[in-house]
Amino acid sequence: MARGRYEVRASDRIDPKWTGLDTKRVGDLLQDYRNFASLGAIGPDLFFFLPDFRNEDGINVSSVLVAVLNFLEDLYNAIDPYISKWEHYLGPISEDTAEEMSRLTGGLSETVGDISGELSSILITALEDFVVQQEDWWSFFSLGLDKGYDEKAYFWSDMLHYRDTGQFARAIWKSADASESDPARAYALGYMTHIATDVTGHAFVNAISGGPFRLHWQRHHLVENHMDAYWYLNDPTSPRSGENYPQLTESALYFDIAFQDDTGNAVARPSYPTGGTLRENWERKRLLDIDSSLPDSLPDILRQAIKDVWYPDGKHPLILDPTDGRPAPDLIKEAYDLFFRYLKLVTVDGFSHEPPDPPDVFPNLDFPTMSDPAGDAPPGDGGGNGDGSFWDDLLDFILSVIAVIAYIAEVALYLATLPWAILADLLTYPFRLALYYALELPLFHMLKSFRAVLVMTGYMLPMEDEIAQILIQIGNTESGAFKEVLNLDGDIFAGWLPPPEPIRPGQTYRDPEYPHSIPTDEGENPDEFRRPWSYPTSVREFHWTEVTPTPPTTAGPHAAGSGPGILFGALNSDPTIRDRFETAASPGEADQVGLDVTPTKHLGDAVAFTEYLLWLSTRDPVQKDGTKVPLTEWNLDSDCGYGYHCWDWNRKTTDNPEPDPEGFNYFEPCTHPPQMGQSFLGPINWNSAVPLQLHWDGPGLKDPHCQEAPPVVQLRTNAAAKRGITRAKTAGRRPRKPKRKK
Repeated sequence: MARGRYEVRASDRIDPKWTGLDTKRVGDLLQDYRNFASLGAIGPDLFFFLPDFRNEDGINVSSVLVAVLNFLEDLYNAIDPYISKWEHYLGPISEDTAEEMSRLTGGLSETVGDISGELSSILITALEDFVVQQEDWWSFFSLGLDKGYDEKAYFWSDMLHYRDTGQFARAIWKSADASESDPARAYALGYMTHIATDVTGHAFVNAISGGPFRLHWQRHHLVENHMDAYWYLNDPTSPRSGENYPQLTESALYFDIAFQDDTGNAVARPSYPTGGTLRENWERKRLLDIDSSLPDSLPDILRQAIKDVWYPDGKHPLILDPTDGRPAPDLIKEAYDLFFRYLKLVTVDGFSHEPPDPPDVFPNLDFPTMSDPAGDAPPGDGGGNGDGSFWDDLLDFILSVIAVIAYIAEVALYLATLPWAILADLLTYPFRLALYYALELPLFHMLKSFRAVLVMTGYMLPMEDEIAQILIQIGNTESGAFKEVLNLDGDIFAGWLPPPEPIRPGQTYRDPEYPHSIPTDEGENPDEFRRPWSYPTSVREFHWTEVTPTPPTTAGPHAAGSGPGILFGALNSDPTIRDRFETAASPGEADQVGLDVTPTKHLGDAVAFTEYLLWLSTRDPVQKDGTKVPLTEWNLDSDCGYGYHCWDWNRKTTDNPEPDPEGFNYFEPCTHPPQMGQSFLGPINWNSAVPLQLHWDGPGLKDPHCQEAPPVVQLRTNAAAKRGITRAKTAGRRPRKPKRKK
């Protein structure tokens, strides 16, 4: 596209001759104003950071995102002393060695005990705090759509994902173009790329998650974390450069959306020291510590687009202001500030740590002793540092002994109490190498185990060796991901997790029970946040899932075993499939198209679909011959299926006697799946034998209201058909739960 050579694939609906912005100009804007384009590519996700959260069940969650950020920062801050002490006690010693030696030899046993105890308490306390403070944080981002509320009680992030998405992207472009600002135009183009990658990428994530974000918020976030970390390592356009910015946890992604205060120009990433000394770590953090603020023009453009799309018919959120509802410019800037703060938290040093380097084996095996500091000089270097001193090597040994934790501390204490004469004899072979495997590596793996808990619950981005392939490949429905990540630490979960299932090759992967509902505990409260690495078909004592009745919804087009690279596989849109999805008049018609989707016949990969939407959204809305360029209101979560448009529940025609949390009456859905607040002990408005009643939502589209026999596309395997019979027999009743073992 940047070369001006893009040609859309023609179809009965799409004419490649439609006029509009030159495609080379599109590419130039994206390249010349990358920070604006990158922020635009965040799309509506920026509004997740908007403080417009309502009150739920008596809980004030107006600042829930701040609470999440504080929770994450507390975790990082709790482990900072551990990392600092690790660097202090295990890092290379280049200064003041005599003072260090004097300090350690004066009370080696006591010092070892103090330091190892301190390190262990840091980890233990941090884990205890994590267990106590962990909440189902991401549930607060679950849509008002789940509860059946209408747009008045939506978050703005809901609106931008679920309502008039194509019209809004075009409105941003119109507003930016009217401003005659190229940076604003780049932002608008970046926003369009988010729509395309959501439609294609979320279908991939949903197939792995077992359902969309609305039903599996924590697992969805976890899968995306692992996908992002994986693709960062494989993307030739990522900031990786040698040892600079080597992986996502150290990528400083916030530089991509940073603005210089006076000009709005991009802020270039610096090269930095890549070593592990205290000085190099400090220098790196100092160089990467920048701040940024949102340019004044962008909130105005967003507010104008919001007004143009949603205010003519009055269907929009009223949480922020019951008379207007639009976020003020300062609130949009605050959302940017929070997002920038989040990226600084998770993409710099990411609470990551590299394994310790194995020590060198001394060539002459004549390690220096306390009584003979010089020893025999190794061949060729004049001894030690060139000044005849071997103190650094001996200090390395002593500090390796000190760097122990938990039961390893006992070994260190034992070594520290040995007479120096015995130590001297021990050091006639490369004993430090043994200590490396006996002490340093176990300590490192203890830290990695602690990290794994946070990585596998979605609170931290994974490092390269922590990426779980099970979480980035379609078709894995077992729960071995945690075990995969902890392989290096030994089989500490032996007997708990099942062995991996083999990948099932073939055509488009189809789970006949997709999308699965949220797993719950015995109190019928969602508890997937405690075990998000598990595919939601798992059933164990007092933990189960139920099937959301929308078969045969197609989660996505890809085959079992497909990884994130399939989203960048240079596969173009199939024009016939594309036309059929775009013109589908109902969810049932989209389901019918989904049955014809294959791994090579679909909307295209992320790149191809992005180019298509960029081209389509920048065509002149009305061509010279009077033709109106069509837009599709894509559902950006691919919820409830692949190729779905923005949808809403079919609703009853009488006011619900219970108002929404903001006090507005709304029309209750005819059907909706069991979610928080939908107690099976109370009135049942959903059961597993009744299909969901949905319709497309958009300009000129009407709610058909409740239907006695809504249309359903029938395609089930024999096993699924049997399950359907079982569900029909138990309609209206909660499935029997496993009995508690005494």
